[in-house]
Amino acid sequence: MLRLVLLTGCLAAVSLGFPQGPPPGAGGPPEGGIAFPRPGANGEYAAGSDFFQYINVPAHKVFEWGYRRGNPHHNREQYLSQKDHTFKSKLKWHDQYGGHGEHYYDYNHGSAYEEPKYAPVPKPAYSPAI
Repeated sequence: MLRLVLLTGCLAAVSLGFPQGPPPGAGGPPEGGIAFPRPGANGEYAAGSDFFQYINVPAHKVFEWGYRRGNPHHNREQYLSQKDHTFKSKLKWHDQYGGHGEHYYDYNHGSAYEEPKYAPVPKPAYSPAI
């Protein structure tokens, strides 16, 4: 009988030691995955008060990263993405003194890209010691 009580106590202690997630609605992960911000048809994100930061890495050699920080009077927005040999970047900023700027970069090496082949470097010729 003592063995049965000890075995039951040990099994109860082990089962309580396993991690358990929070109850539904208590700060657990969002239902249906994470919703990443997407630009609208004009390339802009949501309203000026919508500040965010995110990163998405769905596969090998593929990533998407971006943020919008600041406030409605002084802000900065940056977006980067890469898929194989294609790289895209966008940077925009705005301040309350009339400053505004945008930079767009799009590098595409294509599928036929290969690293350049350089000629072998000749061995250095040293003079004999005097």
